[in-house]
Amino acid sequence: MPEGFHKEQYAERRKMFVTGTSAVMRMVAVAFAAGGMTFLVGALLDGDLTWTTMLSAFIAGVVLIVQHQVALEKVVENHVHAQSDKLVAIRKDVDRNLDDTRRAVSRELETINHGARLLEQLENSAVETAVEVERSVSGLADRLARFNPPNPVLGRLVADEIRGLHELLRGLEGGSVTFPGEDRDWLLALTRSARGSILATNATNVGGGRRNFSDGFWSSELGRAYLMAQREAVNRGVEVRRVFILNSERILRNGDFLRIREEQEKAGIKVHSVVVPGGGHAGSAVAGWRKIFRDFILFDESVCYEAEAGALQGAGIISTRLWFDRTRIDDRKALFDEIWQEAAAAETAAGGTAGTCPG
Repeated sequence: MPEGFHKEQYAERRKMFVTGTSAVMRMVAVAFAAGGMTFLVGALLDGDLTWTTMLSAFIAGVVLIVQHQVALEKVVENHVHAQSDKLVAIRKDVDRNLDDTRRAVSRELETINHGARLLEQLENSAVETAVEVERSVSGLADRLARFNPPNPVLGRLVADEIRGLHELLRGLEGGSVTFPGEDRDWLLALTRSARGSILATNATNVGGGRRNFSDGFWSSELGRAYLMAQREAVNRGVEVRRVFILNSERILRNGDFLRIREEQEKAGIKVHSVVVPGGGHAGSAVAGWRKIFRDFILFDESVCYEAEAGALQGAGIISTRLWFDRTRIDDRKALFDEIWQEAAAAETAAGGTAGTCPG
């Protein structure tokens, strides 16, 4: 115990002793005074000395007992009041603790209820029920709850991926979502998700690279993965059609382009080619779809994957956007049908090879 505590305890006990001693001395003094007064009155009345002494002692004793009884009652009363005050304070503390406990339990129950509702929503979400057997959403939430990153760098990587998914979902709540540059994951995931049709255009300035398809998109790792995903889509019954929009008739005799077209036809993709001088950058000399054309892919006629390329051939993809509002989808479907029919007519007119569409 600290030395100060012992000093305080000693001072408190000393004070109690002095107070108690003073009270006892006062009671004894009052008793002696009462006895003395009794003895004096008896002596003045010529009473018997023995009986006067005994009466004085009796009166002094009674006064002492009465004083002691009064003091005891006061002590008991003070003790009762003190205990009552303590009980009131304890009750207030208990009530306060109970209120805090109720609020804490209420918060915990609300958290549990929120978690239960969230889990139920996840299990019944459209994404969760879209794939049979797999628990993609609730499984992800469960794994995230138990995930402990091996190091901070990988933890930040996971957080960044989750942030990207969050941005995608927020964008999908509107009419479109944009990604800077060319997004590999969207392209392959949409191809694997297609169940009805994939209608695609591929302009020279987007997929042809700098040397007219010899070093373009279809020679890249993403292009090969995309072609494989389309082959798998054809095998599961998806109709895949593509129109190559070429900016020069020379490309029709390009061995690399012919090889790419043959590979796609062997994969089950229906292919047409059409030559539009200038491609998607023909300037004011052309009209209609040739003037406003941008490379796009329609998945199941419900999602449009639209890529915007740089002004120079082979400059790469500037941005990629997913459109899914019905008006734009219908416009793109009508545009594809128009391009497809013109390309088919041009090939028929040219004897089975790509022809030049009139500007």
